[in-house]
Amino acid sequence: MKKSNLNRLEYFVAIAEAGTITAAAERMRISKAVVSKQLQLLEEELGATLVVRNSRHLNLTEVGQTFYEAARASVAQAEEAYEMVRQDRAEPSGNLRITAPLDLGVAHVAPVVAEFRIAYPSVTIDLTLSDARFDPIEARFDIAYRVGWLADSSNVARKLAGFQQIVVAAPGLVERLGEPGLPSELTEFPFIEHRALSNPLRWQFSNSEHETADVQMSPALRADVTPAIKAMVLEGTGISVLPDFFVKKEIENKTLVRLVPEWELQTGGIFSVYPPTQFRSAATKRFAELFAKSLRESLT
Repeated sequence: MKKSNLNRLEYFVAIAEAGTITAAAERMRISKAVVSKQLQLLEEELGATLVVRNSRHLNLTEVGQTFYEAARASVAQAEEAYEMVRQDRAEPSGNLRITAPLDLGVAHVAPVVAEFRIAYPSVTIDLTLSDARFDPIEARFDIAYRVGWLADSSNVARKLAGFQQIVVAAPGLVERLGEPGLPSELTEFPFIEHRALSNPLRWQFSNSEHETADVQMSPALRADVTPAIKAMVLEGTGISVLPDFFVKKEIENKTLVRLVPEWELQTGGIFSVYPPTQFRSAATKRFAELFAKSLRESLT
């Protein structure tokens, strides 16, 4: 049997992640012709088509996607093995792709990204902030941070902290409309709906006496990202439900007030989610440790 050329795995991983042969060649700092030839030889060696090309982009075939996931882990593990034996390569390097929801990303992830990049300048970081939930495998993220509740999946998850959902309003709005004493009285306020939530208008409250209250809100405004909703609440446009970690400073400086504080909503979690691979790069592990430490300190 002809021996496989494992070096071609690195070429293929670069092509899959860069999206084009040209971009892969630029990333690897070699000629486009070399990259294209190595892909051709790899496909011939495997007897399978790994990518479908057009004039501007290429897409992985089903076989190509499966092969990419295994190849990426192998390449990353090889790189880590080299780093472990190189005495002059003690710090993380390479590429690190992270995604997080906007509220957590703006308040907590982005500052740690900046801190991490200063500490480890050999790491190139790609940060995507979106309330859309990307699958780490399909979107090729090393770390995906989640806020709320996790659906069952094959990904590896770690709970970093919990959070409380709270109803908040600007002090001026409360002065005009009065302070509600019961959850049912919240319906008298204009409500800002968060469209990214699965059930953004129906809220169930409970108190220390084990009483519950179901409240159905009617939206005065709608938005699909948390920072925009907070900005509108701060302007006194309406009330909304936001995670406590995202309005901590505003509650402390009294630019926002918590409504019906004796009543609580369902608590949620802050999670780190990883692709289900045995290997994680040094950059991934070091960033995860730094972020977990920073989050704990900021929430206490």
